[in-house]
Amino acid sequence: MKKCIGILFTLAVVAMAGCSPSRLFVENDYSYEGHFKNYESFNFLECEFVDSTLLCSDIQDAIRHQMEARGYRVSNRNPNLLISYNIFRSDLRFRGYQQPVMKDWVVREDDDATYKRIDYNLDEGTLMISLIDAESYQVIWKGYASKMMRNQNFKNNYFKGIVRSIFDQYPLMATAR
Repeated sequence: MKKCIGILFTLAVVAMAGCSPSRLFVENDYSYEGHFKNYESFNFLECEFVDSTLLCSDIQDAIRHQMEARGYRVSNRNPNLLISYNIFRSDLRFRGYQQPVMKDWVVREDDDATYKRIDYNLDEGTLMISLIDAESYQVIWKGYASKMMRNQNFKNNYFKGIVRSIFDQYPLMATAR
């Protein structure tokens, strides 16, 4: 009996590991035009998922948590950043960039930095989060996680770990004025 329970426990751990965010492909790109030292507030663009309001609120709650943990505040009037997100339900060819570590670049603001193109073939179920400079409407940071749609029964907090994995790529804190 103990051997049977041990085997069931091992199978359960292996099954849960197959659905964990650590198995995701997570990457990010940023714009050298971003004024990262000046951002302190954010708000969301309208959610465009037709199939689920719950999906919108789960993702927004997870993003809001990550932004607030970095010191950004939600603002309905004149936010510095607008946040957009989308889930691509089929495979996606995507152009990314190999860049210096973001935190290092923000400190130096290297004017000679160049974009080194990388083409990705992202699997179905890619969540892409974009931070947009509200003044210029330019995307200044984009984080994405692929291979997340293993669990089609989006349970409460399903996106929390995935969004956290994406925002682990965004090491900056809000400016304090």
